[in-house]
Amino acid sequence: MRDAQGRFTKGQSGNPHGRPKKADELRSLLEGDAQEVAKKVLEAAKTGDMQACRLVLERLVPAVKPAQQPVEFDLDVDAPLADQARQILAAVAAGDLPADQAKALLDALAGVVRVVELDEVSRRLAALEEKKQ
Repeated sequence: MRDAQGRFTKGQSGNPHGRPKKADELRSLLEGDAQEVAKKVLEAAKTGDMQACRLVLERLVPAVKPAQQPVEFDLDVDAPLADQARQILAAVAAGDLPADQAKALLDALAGVVRVVELDEVSRRLAALEEKKQ
């Protein structure tokens, strides 16, 4: 079912038995009564049922996600990656960069480190294979 890289081969499913039948049965039951169920939930919410209120609000009002304004600070992009991480931490310590944005930048920097490492390993492997031949 999987190839040498561990991926599913074309035409093979990771779930050969498909979706459970009970899920389909429940969906078909709800399709016919969906409006009645929605009315009941709204009525319960209007009478003070907090779980019903939560359910209605979760569906009607999306969760507010924090939005940060762009921040400018000095970052030497030609410096080694470890020095760039130190610069980000120094910007937080100086109050020039919010901690949540610093975390996002450090996560991105860690992703760059992984790409650089993979690139280096790939080049070394190619050199070894070339040397072997």
